[in-house]
Amino acid sequence: MKAEIIKYYDDLAENYDTNRFSNSYGEYIHQQELKILKKYLSQNNIDKNLDLACGTGRFLDFAKYGTDLSSDMIKISKRKFPNKDITKGDAEKLHFSNSYFKNVFSFHLLMHLDLVALNKIQKEVSRICEVNGYFIFDIPSEKRRRLLGFKKKSWHGGNQISYNKLKELVHKDWNIKSFHGVAFFPIHRIPKKFRKLFIHLDTFLCNSILKEYSSHLIFILKKK
Repeated sequence: MKAEIIKYYDDLAENYDTNRFSNSYGEYIHQQELKILKKYLSQNNIDKNLDLACGTGRFLDFAKYGTDLSSDMIKISKRKFPNKDITKGDAEKLHFSNSYFKNVFSFHLLMHLDLVALNKIQKEVSRICEVNGYFIFDIPSEKRRRLLGFKKKSWHGGNQISYNKLKELVHKDWNIKSFHGVAFFPIHRIPKKFRKLFIHLDTFLCNSILKEYSSHLIFILKKK
């Protein structure tokens, strides 16, 4: 499966930013994710931050280091950020030394794997992360999918988790400091001319007591 994922993103790399984020839905998702990163990370203190599965470098303004399994994605991110330290690497077995980073963040990675891989990655991030550092990542909501009767069709976006299941999985190394929802409404299914009308309400619901029923969840873990 890993080889299939790499090929998928290698083939997509050159047009990834345009295909995924140059439309109103992609821009909305990007802005929601960006808002959360700004809440927990400073763009002025990035020397010990790692963007794990950095892709084309969408969030490399928040990290000095980036790593990805896709060689073609790395080519794009190096072209955009020639002064960053961007290397090829497997999230399940990173080449960085213990406690090398203050914070690690990863977007659109764990959604494509499974809970076994998620567990390996959170342990590996714990190894390279300082005490009190953050691990910030997104993943589809298990509660939302169970409610809607979601059935997995492939590896693409096939993983999900609930707050309680994640807490049980990571409790030895991490505290869940907070979590936020993204895309409470299926914005991509709403006609473009009406999407702006839903965005403020969507943002409110994604941070309300109903947030675990958002499409995706962004967790902020704090290293013990």
